[in-house]
Amino acid sequence: MAGSMRSTSEESNDRLVLQQPSSARESNRAWLQRLGAPGGVKLDENGIILLGGSSVASFRIRVAQSSMRHDLVPSYWSHCGILLGDGRFATVPLSPGSDVSAVPGTNGVDLAKLDDFDDPKRYPNVAVIRFARKHDDVRDHINRVQADRSVIDLPAMMLRWLGFVWGVTGAVNPLTEGIGLPSAAFVETIFAMVGYELTPGLASRSSCPEAIWQAAKWWQEFYEKTIAADAGTQENRRYEGMTPEGYFVIRQPAAAIAV
Repeated sequence: MAGSMRSTSEESNDRLVLQQPSSARESNRAWLQRLGAPGGVKLDENGIILLGGSSVASFRIRVAQSSMRHDLVPSYWSHCGILLGDGRFATVPLSPGSDVSAVPGTNGVDLAKLDDFDDPKRYPNVAVIRFARKHDDVRDHINRVQADRSVIDLPAMMLRWLGFVWGVTGAVNPLTEGIGLPSAAFVETIFAMVGYELTPGLASRSSCPEAIWQAAKWWQEFYEKTIAADAGTQENRRYEGMTPEGYFVIRQPAAAIAV
C-alpha cells in the first residue's frame, strides 16, 4: 500500500459543502459559475480543482488511489489543477495533446481550458477547494516549474503513470512506489514553494488527488493550528493560508467507465 498518515480528527471538515447540480443536464461550467459567496470559494487564483473522470484512463487512476484509503475504495478523483480565474487552470495532463514534443519544454505543465471538462458524463465529479486566501506569486511559481525540471521532473512521473494506465507489461501502480500523479505533484509543489504543506505527512512527489481531498476533508485541525502559529507573521506576506473550504458534487460515487 502507498504510505500516508491518517488524521486523528473524528469530524470531517464542514466547510466542504455538497452543492448539488440544478438539474441532471447542468454542465460543469454552469455548476462552477453558481459557486461562491463573499469570503467563500471563488473561481480565482489559488483555488484547487479536483475532477473525477469516467474514461478508461480515469477509471484506472481512480482505482489506483484506493491504496491511499483505509477502506480501499476507489477515489472520486482522477485529475487536479490550480484555477487561474480566466476559464483556465494549470495542470499536468497524462495526455499532452497533439504535440508530444512540447512536453520537455513545458515540463508537462499545461494551461487547460475548463470548457474541455464541461461534460458531466465525461467528468461527473468536481470539487473546488481553497487552501489559501492569497497566493500572490502563484503564476510566477507555475512559470518556474514549467521552465525548470530540476524543481520537479514531471515528465518522468508521466511516463510511469502512462505505463500503468496503458497496462504495459511489468508496470505497477506508481503510488505503491511513492510516485504521485503528476497533476497532484505539480499542485503540491506550487504550494510547497511558499512553505505550505498541502497534504500533511505525505511528500509532494507522492501526492494524488485523493490525498488532497483527504487533507481538505480531515486535516482541518492541522490547518487551524498552522494558521494560529502564523497569525503574527502574516503582515507583508504574499501568501496566507486558511482552513480549507469549498464545494463539491459527486455524480458518480463508484468508479465506472462511461461507454
